Amino acid sequence: VNKPVEFHVTSLDVNHGFGIYDPDMILVGQTQAMPGYTNTLRHTFTRPGTYKVLCLEYCGLAHHNMASEFTVVGQ
Repeated sequence: VNKPVEFHVTSLDVNHGFGIYDPDMILVGQTQAMPGYTNTLRHTFTRPGTYKVLCLEYCGLAHHNMASEFTVVGQ
């Protein structure tokens, strides 16, 4: 919490959207994942909790499975 985090986002196949949602499912950051290019997303999380990462761009038949999560902890 309250420390900047950098995400380095790329793709091996097609364009994807990289969206981070807070515990209330509010979008707090986004960037594109593109083949052959790395985007950097910097974000400072202001509260602890479980955050979800969802693909924001329809990328094929498995698009609905492109989800992950991580936990932000307090100090």
